[in-house]
Amino acid sequence: MIEAGLLVVRLGLGLATILAVGALPAARLAPDLRRLEVLAVGFGVGTLLITLWMLALSSLGLEFHLPLVAGPPLALAAGLWLGKRLAAWRRSSQPAPPPSPALPDPFSFWDWLFLGLLALLYLFAGLRAVMYPIWAWDAVATWGFKAKVFYLRAAVDLSGFEAHNYYPNLVPLSLTYLYLWLGQVNDHLVKIIFPCWGGGLLLLLFEMLRRLGLNRTQALGVCAFLALNGLTLITHLHIAYADLALTYYTLGAAGFLYLWLAGAAPRRALLLAAFFFAGLTWGKFEGAPLAGTILLAAGLTLLWLRPPRLGRRLASLAWPLAGMLAGYIPWRLYAASHGIEIGSDHVLGFYPRQLLQALTPFFWALINPGNFGLLWPATALALVALGKKLFTTPPLFLALFLGGNFLAILLAYAVAPTSPFEFHLYLRATLDRLLLHLTPVAALALGEALQITQGEPSLLSPRLPAEP
Repeated sequence: MIEAGLLVVRLGLGLATILAVGALPAARLAPDLRRLEVLAVGFGVGTLLITLWMLALSSLGLEFHLPLVAGPPLALAAGLWLGKRLAAWRRSSQPAPPPSPALPDPFSFWDWLFLGLLALLYLFAGLRAVMYPIWAWDAVATWGFKAKVFYLRAAVDLSGFEAHNYYPNLVPLSLTYLYLWLGQVNDHLVKIIFPCWGGGLLLLLFEMLRRLGLNRTQALGVCAFLALNGLTLITHLHIAYADLALTYYTLGAAGFLYLWLAGAAPRRALLLAAFFFAGLTWGKFEGAPLAGTILLAAGLTLLWLRPPRLGRRLASLAWPLAGMLAGYIPWRLYAASHGIEIGSDHVLGFYPRQLLQALTPFFWALINPGNFGLLWPATALALVALGKKLFTTPPLFLALFLGGNFLAILLAYAVAPTSPFEFHLYLRATLDRLLLHLTPVAALALGEALQITQGEPSLLSPRLPAEP
């Protein structure tokens, strides 16, 4: 019992350091963030910084040891926090007392209902994660397997095996990091990181919906609707795949960029978005195309709406572009220097027959209650409800992003190098995951529809993109 308790304490410390490494810089760079936003952003930023640092250590030929892996990122975060405190102290040696905070509105029946449903979901997901070892195929063969190898070899060492070695390694290294805190390979406890990804995703979605003008009950309702519709998201809360992390980074990248377009973003939102763009490209092979579609949708939205200072606004997209490259280039350089060939097994030709074969399963996946429930039909109705304003206001970005990725998914199947006998299996194994990456952005569209039905001022009144 004592040993088990110590393992839980070590796991908690590992997760807390991830949060501290990300939350302290995020709060320093974007002082307008609310507390829940700092928590939601901090987990993803912390994972990004720590895993890139682990890649740097391997590039320098240094082995993974907990003090070396955790110490410098924590020192950097603490330095930023102390710098902020010192700067505030120098500005005023006798600061005025803070105003008394306004009492929050009491929780309604619906607030408690939505929170209760989400709590039950996370109780199930947390227990399901830690009661079973890493078991799903891609987890055993790729993500979890690499994490164990990296831990046992104390480095990003891909020699002697082939498990899609050219894939980015944010998720395996995050598991390795927790193994270092645990002092052992423990497939049960380490999986608690996946409910943490899901919690960060829903917190981030909730705060973004609040910034768009939804009240607490509405925002909680949208979050519960996203989480409880279908089995795909629920399943990824307790299996060791990279898709939930990619979904989280997609929401951060697209969501902060959308808030910026809508004039509802916190200060330095594009700097925050840059971290999420880096997480996209460092998280999974599909992350770079996803990041590209976000930037393309933002650029086309600006060109179509033509706000004042259009050139400056387009130039501001250099921040997320820089983040995209910051997550992409280090791994490409490492792969090139270690003789890791970047695979071409995803693109070998164009097969029109596969494109046609993918159409029916694709549309069925959108309406199959077992996958995403009513989420995608509701999103379609939400975009239709926007009417003409879809083409004259920033929600155009949402439609371009979702529609562009639908087309990209179909084209990806047209170039997939599978045999005719295996193609239906390939569709079944990948389609729900590709759509999962887009679901939080669909939830933002649902939030816009709620604003219309309530008749509240929102992004639907013409707004110009905010300054970066």
